[in-house]
Amino acid sequence: MSRIAVFALLLACLGACSAEPPQETASPEALEAAAGPVAGPAVVLPGDIAKLRVEQSPAVGPVVADRQHYTLYFTTDDGTDPPQPTCLEPECTLVWVPLLAKGGQFDAPSLDRELLGTVRRPDGTEQVTIGGKPVYRHVDDEQAGDAVGHGVDGKWFAISPAGTKATR
Repeated sequence: MSRIAVFALLLACLGACSAEPPQETASPEALEAAAGPVAGPAVVLPGDIAKLRVEQSPAVGPVVADRQHYTLYFTTDDGTDPPQPTCLEPECTLVWVPLLAKGGQFDAPSLDRELLGTVRRPDGTEQVTIGGKPVYRHVDDEQAGDAVGHGVDGKWFAISPAGTKATR
């Protein structure tokens, strides 16, 4: 074998041995789909309105629910005069998802309009308030009508149509 052929063979072997293995890449959409749903405030588009309704919870009686019939909650940690949310960090908002509405627009025919409002969060979004209390969804409520978050840590409670703690 000639020196050139040996040199070419040696180069080919070195190239194959030192080449990095091909890396698989995925699009952001594929990564998001693989990760599954992530809790957090829903994107509020211009013109979005909060759809609120009164639902009957088997666990706690009449509660206010969102457009998907999920129970809404408040925490005694939040300020109410004026409304001031304290659940701001991801450790909290991934479990207690703020209900957002743009510009205080509501579709809530079964609620007293005087009880409804919004408060501006530090990120600029507007969170729905009922009776001055910022309201949230609880990530562990798996289906409409659940009230798993009621009484958590002695400070999270399902909110009644009167803007108070729901009770039977």
